[in-house]
Amino acid sequence: MSECIRLYEMQSFAQEYTDIAVESTFSEYNAYLWTNYKILAVDLGYGSSLKGPETMEEKTLDYCKYNADVSDGFNYARLFAESCTVNKYAFLTDKNGEGVIGLGVQAAKDGMAGQVVDGIQNHIDTVNGIEKIPVEEKVKSGKSSLDNAKAELAEKRRAAAEDDNPDTNPDDYPEPEEVEDNPLEAFDILKESFSKGVLATVTNAEKLSDVSVSLEKMPSHRQLSKGNLDFEEGVSLVDKALFLDYLITNYSYFGHDLEHDGLNYEVEYLLSGKETDPQCLASVVEQLLLVREGANFITIQTTRELNTQALSMAEALAGFTGNPVIIEAVYNAVIGAWAYAEATLDVRLLLNGGKIAPIKNLTQWTTDLWHLSNVCNINFKARDCGEGTGYKEYLIGFLALRTNEKLATRALDIMENALNSTDDYKDVKVDNMVWAADIEMTYSAKEMFLSLFERESESKGEIGQYYFARNKFISY
Repeated sequence: MSECIRLYEMQSFAQEYTDIAVESTFSEYNAYLWTNYKILAVDLGYGSSLKGPETMEEKTLDYCKYNADVSDGFNYARLFAESCTVNKYAFLTDKNGEGVIGLGVQAAKDGMAGQVVDGIQNHIDTVNGIEKIPVEEKVKSGKSSLDNAKAELAEKRRAAAEDDNPDTNPDDYPEPEEVEDNPLEAFDILKESFSKGVLATVTNAEKLSDVSVSLEKMPSHRQLSKGNLDFEEGVSLVDKALFLDYLITNYSYFGHDLEHDGLNYEVEYLLSGKETDPQCLASVVEQLLLVREGANFITIQTTRELNTQALSMAEALAGFTGNPVIIEAVYNAVIGAWAYAEATLDVRLLLNGGKIAPIKNLTQWTTDLWHLSNVCNINFKARDCGEGTGYKEYLIGFLALRTNEKLATRALDIMENALNSTDDYKDVKVDNMVWAADIEMTYSAKEMFLSLFERESESKGEIGQYYFARNKFISY
């Protein structure tokens, strides 16, 4: 009876020692990753380039031996920890970073989840609810129509001057009206500046970060080690919003430096995946311009005072044709050029921490159609609306257009790049970092009370042995 009670207790102790040992091992998560990105994971290499779970197994066994120490003569369990096997494990990179998504959602849930979800959804609707209008196409089309009309007029005036008909005179064809500052020409200047250096048109390029990465070495571009733990995938709409909140809270972006190692424009990298900070920011600026062009186009069309000015400019530029189709094309081109110029000022303001109304009204408008060349001044910014949408909110809206898998994979790029930019973690790889595992411990023990009775096996110097195996599944 005593041995039966002892056997029961040994099984209980075996599970307890297993739980303590495994939890002790998982308490050795990578401190840098948690401090900077709120991601919990154990580096199987423990700072070295070693791959695989062998070191984790050794550490867990050592923890278990310490807890199961039988040096105390009054310990009747007297278990001996024999071995440790990590049967299954999941890396952060498995299933397109599904672990990062889950851990990020957990980190976001530490806040007010309901408020986070509502706020994130509002930002997404504000940014992505505006129709994208092909402004550049409208400007090109209208300018082409105007240029063709001018060429046709010049040909008629030339023919009238050279023929012998006294009834025809070049003065019979009115010259196009000249405006002091042609908005279509101003548009061409802005677009040319944009093509030469997108950031130079919206911010002081000398103050930009110049950090770069080697994309072929990033997790998203290389062959990854894979874990063998099967786990469920799937993220709800609520989790999508929480994951976006996690990203915008824990990753740096232009104007919001969290002083991580590696890339400075981390959220911009999540959106574009370019190899340098300036390239990542330039990609986001292009998206901002596209959204603001469409919003400003709507403002001009729906605001009587602005719309009247656009029509007056179109008639001044193309009225000589007397062709309503050409005037209409130039009218749309003028609106497009004006919307683009205002969008340039909007982006400058956003990058300087200001806020823009999703759809502006007349009092919030900045540019003067008759002097659009002033927009070329890099210090000229839009009026701050005080309330509205800022750069951060636009980033959230853009993030919502990407899949969680794409964002998680690029987040892993960022984390590994940051780790490798330090001396302590220069060899760490995210496809060697475990966030969940199933670990098995084996134990042995000798008979105690039954050995008091002499048996045939004992007369030969043999004492009965017990063997136990206990498992512990753990995840962050």
